[in-house]
Amino acid sequence: MIGRQIRLLGRYAAILALLVLVACIQRPKETAEIRTILPMEAIDPIDAVIHKTKYSDEDGVYRILALSSGGADGAFGAGVIRGWSDSGKRPQFDVVTGVSTGALMAVLAFLGPEYDHLLEKLYTSITNKDIFRKRGMGAAATDSLYDYTPLKKQIESVITEELLAKVAAEHKKGRRLYVATTNLDAGEQVIWDMGDIADGGRTNPLQHFQKVLRASAAVPGYFSPVYIKPQRGIQLRQAHVDGGVKSPILVSDAMYVSRQKKRQLYMIVNGNTAKYNASRPISGKLSDIAEKSISELMRELMDDTVYRGYAGAVNSGMKFFMTAIPDAILPPQKSLDFDTERMRKLFEAGRKIGAEGLSAWMRQPPRLGKFEMIAAR
Repeated sequence: MIGRQIRLLGRYAAILALLVLVACIQRPKETAEIRTILPMEAIDPIDAVIHKTKYSDEDGVYRILALSSGGADGAFGAGVIRGWSDSGKRPQFDVVTGVSTGALMAVLAFLGPEYDHLLEKLYTSITNKDIFRKRGMGAAATDSLYDYTPLKKQIESVITEELLAKVAAEHKKGRRLYVATTNLDAGEQVIWDMGDIADGGRTNPLQHFQKVLRASAAVPGYFSPVYIKPQRGIQLRQAHVDGGVKSPILVSDAMYVSRQKKRQLYMIVNGNTAKYNASRPISGKLSDIAEKSISELMRELMDDTVYRGYAGAVNSGMKFFMTAIPDAILPPQKSLDFDTERMRKLFEAGRKIGAEGLSAWMRQPPRLGKFEMIAAR
């Protein structure tokens, strides 16, 4: 009897300690006024002037490359970029954008083929332990299921002072690199001008650049928010998470405007666009039902974002090109699983498409209804 009471007291003490820990979780200070302030390096998605400096391509064609979210499925996009380079027909892009896994990819794609080997290494050899650590029972006392310190270290190993200087140099020429996060306090997407960050303005531009990339990939619930000062010289912070919460692909009205008459938008979707996601049935458990439901919401959001990008491109007179993971490669069993065997398969599928040239790309999103199609101008 006494032993049972001791065990019960032990359980009650553990529960009480957990509740105390939860009560002690605090975020950095913020105010109502700071929640909706546009960060100093962010652009207005509608009214921004993209090319602040005089800039024109040698071939006179204005090109945007947009890289989607997708976690480990980013291996597909990395393969497309590599195959495109190998074909000798990969152009230089005036604007490169990225969301979540596409954010880090966008930085390397922006700087050109010399970084293809690093893209391949990142998306064919990293595993779960290189991205996150499970918190175990203590997760309930934190703001996320996983500790993403390994991801932080990965970003810091790639984004160096030397790389930052190269981004700044391209920015000064007039090229633009954009990454999206979600300001969770305001419920709004933020489009960061990464070249502006690289060019200085913060006390520590390198650290700020790295934080924005980490925030873009911080899947809510799985990873902790990244708390960012929107302006230099203040201590109040906004909570930023995965840009894919609002839009898994980054394009906006401001990006369609250019002095060049010939304009092209290339979308690389690091995910499937198949009608069905029926690779397995749900188990009937609450966690499985919730996970599949969220997965389907994200698939619908991806389709909607792709369509809006297509509509914006065609209505502004741009040519639209899109590629996505082939339907034959089924979606992953778990949304956050860096399985190197699957990633290599995705990389090779992407490389084949990239090497084949634009004949392998779609000119409009799949399965459009008759009245959803937009006539090219």
